[in-house]
Amino acid sequence: MQYPEDAAKAANYLREAIPLMVKHGVEPNPRNFSLWYAYVANSNANLNSELDAILAEHGTCPAGHSADLFRRYIIDDEVDFSHKVQAQLGEVINSLSHQSSAMSEGSENYQSFLEQGIDNLQQHHNKNDIKTMLSSLLDQTRRANEMTQTFQCQINEAHVEISTLRKELQSVQKEVALDALTKINNRGAFDVQLQQEIDQQNSGSNKPLTLIVTDIDHFKRCNDTYGHVMGDKILQSFAKVLKHCCDGVGFCARYGGEEFVVILPDYDLKRAQDIAEKIRTTIERMKIKQRDQTEAIDQLTTSLGVALYRTGETAESFIDRADSCLYQAKQTGRNRTVAENQEP
Repeated sequence: MQYPEDAAKAANYLREAIPLMVKHGVEPNPRNFSLWYAYVANSNANLNSELDAILAEHGTCPAGHSADLFRRYIIDDEVDFSHKVQAQLGEVINSLSHQSSAMSEGSENYQSFLEQGIDNLQQHHNKNDIKTMLSSLLDQTRRANEMTQTFQCQINEAHVEISTLRKELQSVQKEVALDALTKINNRGAFDVQLQQEIDQQNSGSNKPLTLIVTDIDHFKRCNDTYGHVMGDKILQSFAKVLKHCCDGVGFCARYGGEEFVVILPDYDLKRAQDIAEKIRTTIERMKIKQRDQTEAIDQLTTSLGVALYRTGETAESFIDRADSCLYQAKQTGRNRTVAENQEP
């Protein structure tokens, strides 16, 4: 999202945004400031339409919705910044290339001057001529040395700049791949990772690839009963369980809403089902308390579907089959794992 307005107009937008955030009970954090700034600036009609619908339904904009809107409508700034950093890296490299060419040209000129000076020394024996030529050689040597030192400083500065830009680029790329609320991989990162795994499968890999699709049972009821703040806390806790259970074995991500996915390279159906059961039982034992409350909320459970990749199929087909297993788990009582071609 671009911000073409001048400082005065930007200040006016901010003065409009803050009272609106207070009115609707929106948490004052940088993400929400960006979102509501864009809203009052009316910079994206789709953003305003969605936010108006959320306000009409909830009277506020819950954190999960804010994170989703921010990711879809504001985060493109960070993607643009990523491209900008890459362009800056290119400029630094081009600059070094030009400086290197100038250095090479200067060295060649100095070499020619030395060769000519030696010839002149061999042809002249007058002390004054020799003294003049030696003085000139010393002067040229001093200039060549200064050029070398200057170029070395430019190289050192360029190394520092490149290192800084690379760190900024890595930071932005990592941030773009994360879900704002749960801090695990987001849908975009999942899509990229799954396609990479599928491409590897279709290039002749003999290793299995499995996918787990899971969501929180009766999550809407949790939201209605305990509020969206607690709903966000549940999603964050669920994501932590996924990271713990899949650490070192799989790629976990938030697919959307209360639905999560896990890619398991090199895992057959049986081993993937074991991971799914580990997730399910960990969630079942988890206790979450509301702030200032001693008792935990109602028991949380999750349903999971597990599918094995079939060579040649698309990512969409693979996801659909795992999702069908999840649907079967929901239909047969929830709080269970269903793997394809197996009885629940």
